[in-house]
Order: sequence, then structure tokens, then C-alpha cells
Amino acid sequence: MPQSRLIGTIGLVTWMMVALPALLYHVPALLHHGPFIDWRWIAVFLGFGVLFALDLRRPHLLLLALAAVMALALVLLRCNGYEGALLALIAMQLGTRVGPGTGIAWIFGQSALLAAGDAITFNPQSARLLVPPYLALQLVAFFVFRAMRHESAAREALAASNAELRGVAPILADSSRMAERLRITRELHDALGHHLTALSLNLEAALQLTQGAAHVSVATAQALARRLLADVREIVAESRSRDGVGLAEALQTLVGAVPRPRIHLDIPQELRTPDPERAHTLLRCAQEMVTNAARHSDAENLWLRVRCEAGTLRIEARDDGRGSQGADGGFGIRGMRERVAQAGGELRVVTQPGHGFEVTALLPVRGGAA
Repeated sequence: MPQSRLIGTIGLVTWMMVALPALLYHVPALLHHGPFIDWRWIAVFLGFGVLFALDLRRPHLLLLALAAVMALALVLLRCNGYEGALLALIAMQLGTRVGPGTGIAWIFGQSALLAAGDAITFNPQSARLLVPPYLALQLVAFFVFRAMRHESAAREALAASNAELRGVAPILADSSRMAERLRITRELHDALGHHLTALSLNLEAALQLTQGAAHVSVATAQALARRLLADVREIVAESRSRDGVGLAEALQTLVGAVPRPRIHLDIPQELRTPDPERAHTLLRCAQEMVTNAARHSDAENLWLRVRCEAGTLRIEARDDGRGSQGADGGFGIRGMRERVAQAGGELRVVTQPGHGFEVTALLPVRGGAA
């Protein structure tokens, strides 16, 4: 289960359990016109739930701070002794976002406010009994989810490295085959071509010195030598035209190792590039596009399209994630932009909140900036 979904499940269950004592208090009041119903407490309690849910959807420390204020307001309105569990939910979220110093300071600060609120609502003795267990619970929640975050990041990095290695393997294999074919075609062109040319010239000289049946035989041999030389050149040209790194297999291997988001790959099976460096750059761009969709855009689907048009490799990515306010992106986008620029290409990013990311990388098939 993804970490955000786990936090959401724990948060929902805890939130409902905190509401249980209030329900047990208010339901008899509704049925029997008993004690006064404190609608302020109910409104603030619902406000905490809304802020917590919004923070899960679009994480922001300000939303967490407002949710903590709501939890502390519940203590001042009518402390039932369980509001500290809501502060533990805040600590869970902090564990995935801030460092130990900031997190611990935040937890001690909201615990001190919890103690003050409980002392005002009841008495200092109640605060001394209530706050230490909830302080310990917050610290445990913070460090457990911090450790889970690090473990999740390590797993993602390992999966990305493994996917890259599996994707690079076909490129390396094609590069080795290309190098061997290039060696063979050079040998054919340089050695065999040279000898056939010399043979044709000698037959030309012999043709001038012969007559009758011998003249016809020499002429036939010269024609065969020229035809053989033409065949060698044709074989060399055809071999070089077939050279290139297959991109489809490498990308299919890369995306096949990614469980989320669901990737829809559109690439011609015959698409090849003659430059292994271009193939590797395109593979790394695709990998970063997948990482961006999964980690930053929180997308469920990613559409990848690769084409070669007018001597330019074009890879387009579009996801259905939450998008971002700016197109500059984080370190991954900047690194991809630098990699593409170094290859003599161009990177375009279009995004806005609620509309996902659209990333296009254009790479020249050959050449580029050094």
C-alpha cells in the first residue's frame, strides 16, 4: 500500500475513534432532549478532517499547522482526552516531510499547547497525566513514518536503477553487434574491395594483350570481378543502413518494471537510432518522465509516445496527475533538461495544478552539442 494511502487509512480510523466519545455524548441529547449540543466542537472536529484530507491530496505544511490548531481548539472547547491522537496524525505527516530537528520542535510545541489547553479546561494534574503518553505517541509516529519514508525512497531508487540496467542491456547488446558489423564491413570494403579493384585493373591490362577465345574469357572474368566489387559495396552499404540501436525493446523493458503509474507506451517496433549515446539519453529521459509522474505528479496513468521525425527523435509524456504551479520542476526535470541540451536537443514542459504534466524531449538523431 502506498504510504499516502496508509496514512489516509490510519487517519480516517483514528479520526472516527476520536469522534466516538462525542457521538456517545450527543446522540442521547438528540433523542431525549438532554444536555446542550456543542455545535462548535462538531464544526471544529469536521474542520480538522477536511484539512487533513486536503493535506493528503496536496501536501503543505500550512494545512498541517491549521489542522494542529483545530485539534488544540477541540481541547479548549470540550476536552474528552483523545485529542492527542489527532496530534499524532500530524506527527505522522511530519515524519514524511521534515527533518528530525524541525519535527521534534513541532511535536514538543504542540504538546506544550495541548498541556496548556488541558490545564485550562480541567486542571494541571490532568495535563501532567495526559500529555506525556501523547508526546511519546507523537514521537513514535514521527520516527516510524520517517523510517518508512527512507525505506520507500531506497526501494524506489533501487527499482529505478534496476529498471535502467534492464533497459540499457538491449542498448549495450545492439552497440556490441553494431561494432562487430562495422568491423566486418570495414574489412570487406578495405581488404576485399582493394583486391577486387586490383584484380579488375589487371584483367583490364590482360584484355589489351589477348585475342580470340582468350580475349573473350578475360573479358568475362573482368565483368565478374566488377560485378563482385559492386556486390561487396552493396553489402557494405546495406549493412550500415541496418545499423542502429533498437529503442522499442529498451523502453518496453524499462516501463515493464514500473508498477505505478500505468504506462501506455506508443513506439514503432522498428524504430532505431544509429547513435547508442542518443538511445541512452532517450532512455534516461523516459525514466525521469516515469519517476516524475509517480513521485511528484502522483499520476495513475502515463502516456509515452516516441517517434522519429525529420531527423529528430521525439519523446512525449503526458500524465493524469495533480500537476504543478511552475514548469521548471525539481532536480529531475533540471537534470533532464541539461542532459537533452548537452545532446543538442530541447526539452519542453507544460503543467498546471490539476492538469498533470506534459513533457516533450527533442533529440537530433546524429550530432549535437559537445
